[in-house]
Amino acid sequence: MTEPDETGGTTTRRRRSFLARRTGTDDFGIVLSLLVTAYVAYALSSALWVELVVLVLYLFTLGLAVRTSRPMPHQKRFVRVVLVVSAVVVVVALLALPQATADGVIDAVVCVILMTALVVILDRILRRTAVTVQSLAGALSAYLIIGMFFASLFGVMDALTAGPFFASGEAANARSYQYFSYTTLTTLGYGDYTAAEFPGRSIATFEALVGQVFLAVLVARLVASFHGRAEVLPAHTDD
Repeated sequence: MTEPDETGGTTTRRRRSFLARRTGTDDFGIVLSLLVTAYVAYALSSALWVELVVLVLYLFTLGLAVRTSRPMPHQKRFVRVVLVVSAVVVVVALLALPQATADGVIDAVVCVILMTALVVILDRILRRTAVTVQSLAGALSAYLIIGMFFASLFGVMDALTAGPFFASGEAANARSYQYFSYTTLTTLGYGDYTAAEFPGRSIATFEALVGQVFLAVLVARLVASFHGRAEVLPAHTDD
């Protein structure tokens, strides 16, 4: 949309989400809030209705990430296709497939959604010329998405293998996948959950590597740049 400015010309008015207008923040803060809500939901329950609620939160996360990132028209079309196809696949899986198979399909759809959101967010962060609080919120959102992506990937691997996913025989569900994913991503490694087969162990090792590189390279760089920007701001002096 365009509107006249004081000089008689027109300026482009960027549309922002309702919550962003109300709170005065960029959408990355809202994206982070949605991801934290999804994390807490999975921590409390792994019921099917919780999985569906979290899936909806992921869809909203992707939509807000795209709005904030201001992608090219062809990128917007691709994201719309991902959203529509994801919704259709989930509905078909729930109606036509057994519960165990449907869970694996939903996990695969979540992987696609989260990976798309991760690419969109990182692209926006790396294209920004200034480091702001919203940049840090975007980086934290990307870090959470990495853990959620691997949690869903573990679910897909469990659906594709015949034996139990965890060596200890613990129940494999969305809650345990998330717990195992984040203890791996943060390299806590309590040892109570361990992948039974080498494919799962290999993916877990790769996740730990990705998590360390992400924190050491991207987040540390953003925090250092933000701190440096604050130091060069001129001090306020009273006349």
